[in-house]
Amino acid sequence: MLSSLDITRILAESSRDVEGGTLAAIEYYRKERALQLYVKREKRFCLTMSFHPGRNGLFILPAGRSRLETTEKPRPFARELVDGTLDALRQYPNDRMVEIAITSEGGRGYLIFEILGPNGNVWILDEKKRITASLRDKAFTPGQPYQPASLPDKLDPFTVGIADLKRLFDSAPDGNPARLLEKGLYGLNYELARSVVGDTATAGELTHPDELSRIHNGLAALASAYGSDKNPIYVYRIKGRAVYFPVKLAGIEPEGKFATLSEAQWETIDSVKETIETEDLQEATLKGIDNRLKRVNRLLVNLNADIAQAADYERYRQNADLLKIHLGELRRGMASIDVDDLYNEGMTVNIPLDSALNGTENIEQYSRRYRKGKEGLALLERRRDNTRQELDSIEEARNLFERNFEEASHRYPELLPKAATPAATSAAIRRPYREYQTSTGLTVFVGKTGGDNDRTTFEYARPYDLWFHASQCPGSHVVMRFPNKTFEPSKREIEEVAAITAFFSKARGAAKVPVSYTFKKYVRKPRNGKPGLVLIEHEKTIMVVPKEPAKRTGPAEAED
Repeated sequence: MLSSLDITRILAESSRDVEGGTLAAIEYYRKERALQLYVKREKRFCLTMSFHPGRNGLFILPAGRSRLETTEKPRPFARELVDGTLDALRQYPNDRMVEIAITSEGGRGYLIFEILGPNGNVWILDEKKRITASLRDKAFTPGQPYQPASLPDKLDPFTVGIADLKRLFDSAPDGNPARLLEKGLYGLNYELARSVVGDTATAGELTHPDELSRIHNGLAALASAYGSDKNPIYVYRIKGRAVYFPVKLAGIEPEGKFATLSEAQWETIDSVKETIETEDLQEATLKGIDNRLKRVNRLLVNLNADIAQAADYERYRQNADLLKIHLGELRRGMASIDVDDLYNEGMTVNIPLDSALNGTENIEQYSRRYRKGKEGLALLERRRDNTRQELDSIEEARNLFERNFEEASHRYPELLPKAATPAATSAAIRRPYREYQTSTGLTVFVGKTGGDNDRTTFEYARPYDLWFHASQCPGSHVVMRFPNKTFEPSKREIEEVAAITAFFSKARGAAKVPVSYTFKKYVRKPRNGKPGLVLIEHEKTIMVVPKEPAKRTGPAEAED
C-alpha cells in the first residue's frame, strides 16, 4: 500500500509527462478494479489508479507498458472530461489523495484519487469541487462539497525541525526511536525510520544536539529523495512483501533497481499471480483469522479432554501406597489383588497387577505412572493456559482488522493472506526462519543464516519476545514468541528453547552448552556489523544439553 511519501515521489518523477496533455480516454475495468486515464502529449502515457488487492496503487507509465492482462471490456467513466486538457496533478499535503484538474468544453472539472489500497475510490467533482459521481458504490449527496477525512496529528517530514524531534523523543525516552518516528511523521514506515536512526536502542539516547542534528539531516536527505526523481528506486523483500525506497537500506540487499517508482511497482507486483481474485482483502483476512480461531478452539477442547483424563494420575499413587501395605501378600503371577480402600472408608478396591512382575516391581510401576501423569498434567495445563492466551491475542487482532484494517495490517502482517502462488520464485515466499513449537505450544523462530538471523530478530521478533543465542559460539538467532506482552515463560519453557538454540549452534556436539537469553528489545545491531552480529544487554545464561526440536510447524518452504 502506497504511503504519502510514495505518492509525492510518483508525482515528482512523472507528473510532467501528463500535465498539459489531452485526456484521450478514461477506462474502468471493474473486475481488475482499475481506472486508466490515457493522456496524449509528445508521447502517449497512461495514468492507472488500481485498488485490486494484488495490484493497488498509482502508476504513471508509457501507454504501451500499462496494459492489463484481461479480456474484460472496459466501461466508460467521466465521459464529460474526455478530450479535455489535463492541467495539473496535485497531492493533498501529507495525504494519499491526488487531485487531477481537467479543462474540457464544459469547463473545469476534477478527479480525486483516494489511493487507499483495496479501499480506494475515485470521485468526480465539478468546477466548485462539489461531488457529481463516485467510481465505487459510495454514499454521497449530489452537490455536496468534497471533504477528505482529517489526518492524524503528525509531523511533516519535509519541514520537521530539530526542536520537533527533541519533543518527540522526550515524549517517550525509553521507547523505540524508529517506532516513534514511524508513528510521529507522515508517510514514514518502520524500515525507513530505522535507516535514519540506526541501531540506537532508546529514544533518550538521541536527545543530544549532535544526535538530533544527525537524525534531522537523515530525514532531510530522505525527504529530498522522495521529492525529486534523482535517486533510483530500490526494491526490497521484507516479511515476504515487496517494498520500494529511493534510498539503500543498511544490511539488506535490494532485489532490483528501477528509474521510477511506477515502474518498480508495475514490474514487480505484476509478476506475482495473486490467489485473491474476487474477495476483498479485508474479507479474506477475516476469513483466514476465523479459520485460525476455529483451529485454536478445537485444540482447547481437546486439551480440556486430555486434562480430564490425565487427572486420574492421583489414583496411581494411591494404588502404590495400598500395595506397599500388602507387599507381603504379593506374588509374581498374580493378575490383581483386592484390598481395603483406605481412601474411601468401608470400600474395597481391586488393583490390577502385572503378572510378570513381583510385588516391589508392581509398586514401582504404579509410582512411575504417578510421576509421569503428574508431569503430563502440569504440561497439559500449561499448554492450555498458553492456548487461551493465544486465543485472546487472535481475537484482539481480529477486532482491530474489523475496526482499522490498515493499522492491523501493519501490526499483524503474519495474519494477512498469502498472496504468492507456488509458481512464484522461492525468494518471494522464503521466510528467514524455521518454525517450531515447544511442548507447551509456544512458537519458536530459528534463523537460517547470518543475514536471516538479522531479519528474524529485527523484522519478525517483537520487543517483548525472548531472544536466545549460544554464548560465544556461532549459531542461529532463536526467538520464543510470547502470546502477549504480559506472558511469563516458565523455567521449563526457557530450558526447552535454550536446548533448541544449542542444537542450532556450532556447539551442538558438546555435552552442555551455555546459552544467553534476553528480551528482544535489548538486542541491537552494531553500526556496520557483519550479518548475524548483534550486541545484547540484560542477558542471562543457562547451561543446557543440545536437543533437536521435536515438532516442525509452519508452511513448507525452500531451504538454503
